[in-house]
Amino acid sequence: MPVNTHPLDQIDPLAPFRDQFYLPQAKIYFDGNSLGLLCHAAEQAVLDTLQQWKELAIEGWTLAQPDWFHLTEQIADQLCRILLAPANSITLTGSTTLHLHQVLATLYRRDDSRRGILIDSSAFPTDRYVVAGFLSSQGLDPAEHLLQVAVDNAGLLQEADILAGLTHGVQMAILPSVVFTTGQLLDLATVTAAAAQHDVRICWDCSHSVGVVPLNLSVLQPDAAIWCTYKYLNGGPGSVAGMYLHPRWHDLPPGLAGWFGSDKLRQFRMERELVPAAGAGRLQLGTPHLLSLAALRGSLQVIEAAGVDRLRQKSLRMTGYLRELFRQRLPDSGFSFATPEADDRRGGHLAIRHPRARNLSLVLRARGFVPDFREPDLLRIAPSPLYSRFADCDDFIEEICRIFSQSTDLSDLSQSLVT
Repeated sequence: MPVNTHPLDQIDPLAPFRDQFYLPQAKIYFDGNSLGLLCHAAEQAVLDTLQQWKELAIEGWTLAQPDWFHLTEQIADQLCRILLAPANSITLTGSTTLHLHQVLATLYRRDDSRRGILIDSSAFPTDRYVVAGFLSSQGLDPAEHLLQVAVDNAGLLQEADILAGLTHGVQMAILPSVVFTTGQLLDLATVTAAAAQHDVRICWDCSHSVGVVPLNLSVLQPDAAIWCTYKYLNGGPGSVAGMYLHPRWHDLPPGLAGWFGSDKLRQFRMERELVPAAGAGRLQLGTPHLLSLAALRGSLQVIEAAGVDRLRQKSLRMTGYLRELFRQRLPDSGFSFATPEADDRRGGHLAIRHPRARNLSLVLRARGFVPDFREPDLLRIAPSPLYSRFADCDDFIEEICRIFSQSTDLSDLSQSLVT
């Protein structure tokens, strides 16, 4: 794999963090928006937990350092610092899918005049499935009450359309902070404020923003937010997801109740009636996933050390640099940009449209470059500010130029093309 030098890498304050990650051999990895790489701190935290299990067995719940019983709360405190969220407003208890079920079960009101739940037409499938399933469980027809904001001709969401959608019998909205396909960053403050004005409870799916886009939840104040932790937070495949609940709802009973949502001081009294924990902790369900939490605890130490503001600055520079390379080196190759250009309108990845994007992705992977493909024509490129280099961007574009010099059609994935 060619390695060029780049002057921006020489002055990059985040460059030392690259050495803290396990990089795939002979590959340039641009798929951190799907799965972040393993860092040494996450690995060590898992090994430490395994050793505690080996030595302490059941007593690890109280004697491990940190003790397992309060580990969820410790990691929630880390996330509160990273997302500038009020104390006790974040918890972790499973996947984003489970969290969305919990948010709906807790915040949805039976209001005969407003039953609709608003999503976007490009919503991630799990969001659509959960909302449809929840409406059905309430005896409501998703065809009538699952409402959608359509993307425009460029495949982008317009805030004006979202605001218009908030007034049509809607009582909840589930929307992406960053659209997973195009990488478009929405105007979260404007939409959140408008939702509050219309008494619409809003939940942001922040899976593609947490860890790469600064989110000040104390200022933004949505009703809820959910996110996975295996993308830019590098928590590992299937790592426990995060969930935020605004303090105004901390006295609500959890829509889905579980033993670990109990007040920690009373949990082992085994009372017949749930006495909920303070804050978002009441939304926890079953026993915490200790090994997953351990990895996340380690990876969040790296995120905190780097600082999300610095991660954002480098991320914007890298995706901007990639855009400019496409313009300069591949002006007539059929590429168009799906991601908005303005810094305040894009998340952490650059999405490129091309009619042969699928084949191009396969060829690139065969040659040691790892981007991501989404139907029908999107090549998603996600350099991580923690471990990607500007030189990697140069090498990536150089390889695409080489591929197009060999074949402009890309329909033939013969051995001569991929070797």
